[in-house]
Amino acid sequence: MAAILPPGNSTPQEAANDSVIGARRSMERVDAWCEEWGDWCNPILVKETRQALKSRQFVITFSLLLFAALSWTIIGTFSLMPAIYDTPSAPTMMLGYYFVLALPMLLVVPLAAYRSLEGEIDDGTLELLSITTLSPRQIVLGKLASAMLQMLLYFVVLFPCVSYAYTLRGIDFPTTVMLLGMLFFMGIMMTIVALFFAPLSRSRTGRVVMLLVVIMLLVGAEWLLGMAAYGMITNEFIWWAGWENGLLILGGLFGFVVPAVGNLLLTLTAAQLTPVIENRSTKIRIALLVVNATVILWVTLGSSQSLEGTEVLLLGGTCLMLLWVLASAMLVSESAVLTPKVQRDLPQSFLARATFTWLAPGPVTGLVFSMLNVWLLAGLVVGGTIFHTVDGALRMSEHRILLQFILAAASYLTSGLLLVYGLMRLLRRKNNPRVEVGFAALVVVALFAALGPYGTELYFNDFLDFPYSGWQAANWIWTLYSIADGVDCYGVIKAMGIVNAFGLLAIMFLNPALVRPRRTATPERVREEQEKMKLEKRRRG
Repeated sequence: MAAILPPGNSTPQEAANDSVIGARRSMERVDAWCEEWGDWCNPILVKETRQALKSRQFVITFSLLLFAALSWTIIGTFSLMPAIYDTPSAPTMMLGYYFVLALPMLLVVPLAAYRSLEGEIDDGTLELLSITTLSPRQIVLGKLASAMLQMLLYFVVLFPCVSYAYTLRGIDFPTTVMLLGMLFFMGIMMTIVALFFAPLSRSRTGRVVMLLVVIMLLVGAEWLLGMAAYGMITNEFIWWAGWENGLLILGGLFGFVVPAVGNLLLTLTAAQLTPVIENRSTKIRIALLVVNATVILWVTLGSSQSLEGTEVLLLGGTCLMLLWVLASAMLVSESAVLTPKVQRDLPQSFLARATFTWLAPGPVTGLVFSMLNVWLLAGLVVGGTIFHTVDGALRMSEHRILLQFILAAASYLTSGLLLVYGLMRLLRRKNNPRVEVGFAALVVVALFAALGPYGTELYFNDFLDFPYSGWQAANWIWTLYSIADGVDCYGVIKAMGIVNAFGLLAIMFLNPALVRPRRTATPERVREEQEKMKLEKRRRG
């Protein structure tokens, strides 16, 4: 006969069931909270993560990663026997684990992000997303966050293997942290680069070309980073000023410069997805200024802490000017017609117009803004070379070569922007090309400027070799090579500077309305709609 339980008591089976039900309800509440938080944070992240983790690509890559890590653990350990017990063997094992992890981090994940954004454009789902409250930047950040989550999973899988390799001695802890941090940051950076190329072309042929370009860039980054990792692991890659300065410079590079450049590429990617009626230029110009500040800080740090500070200064300044021109090719390719929505947000007061007008959209303001910044960077590099010359670290002959090289590079880059502006102005008379065409126009201008004078003079010389002369002033490749070889090209640089100055002044004089656009008043109906949208947003918040 069953025992009669007191009121309020239950059998052990019922207590176990109640505990299971309570735990299940707690997990359901946690899942619901996570889902609400994820939707609030970025719905694209939730969607992309679900699709990515269920995709065949992720399952295959994850399985191959586990198999490769296990295989290298067995093969590497047995190949190092019996010296593994008394001889430092960490470099060999760490090198194998690095290449196992680098393949999905630098190749598979960026390509998956590229295909994801390209698929949104091809399938037309991007147009559906554009009518929601999600901004183009949120869409791009959602794609990037999903890729970062996949990278984190790969890191978690390989972390025990890296720990095992570290215990075998022969590699220090800072090198291990630097190696993994460099791989993670470069994986994020290459994913951003892949996302940037995804919306560049909308035609089928263009998409194939962009895919090939992305694959080449990813493979190149894999090779370069692999060489650097091999040098770091085998202690063949020694920084020029010692490990302390090397860590300082590398920390500045990956802590400030890489995030600033990544923010610029994300801004450019979001600008390509933004409708034409929106202001796409101001955010790009602010991102460029942020890159300016971070790179100048890093180059100054490197030039002061490194024995080869002049080379660091020249390389950093030239690369930054080139980046400015590449990004500015979109700015000078914009339409000169500002939409009413953009005109209502322009600066109004005299002081605001004098300072913030150059951040306003428009090809002429973009041209002036870009050329002034390129020459500002050139001036900073020239000032750095003068400092090193006075300090005695640079001879006068080397100072002359570096001075002419940086001035010639700035002249050719600004000349390219002027020609791209003129070419896009001609195209917009009968067509309405996208701003991304500015990149193609820049490539065409660069090729014709180099090959045109050389081919013409080669034809008139009966295809015989001929020395460098002033007729090759437009040939930027030969001119820069001649300057680096010690040839005095001051006359060519002076002529190019005069042409650039007169060209910029002529454009500003002939387009006064485009140089200083004026703000228009906001209609009362639009103002009422904006107030309603603000109230609705406050209620939802």
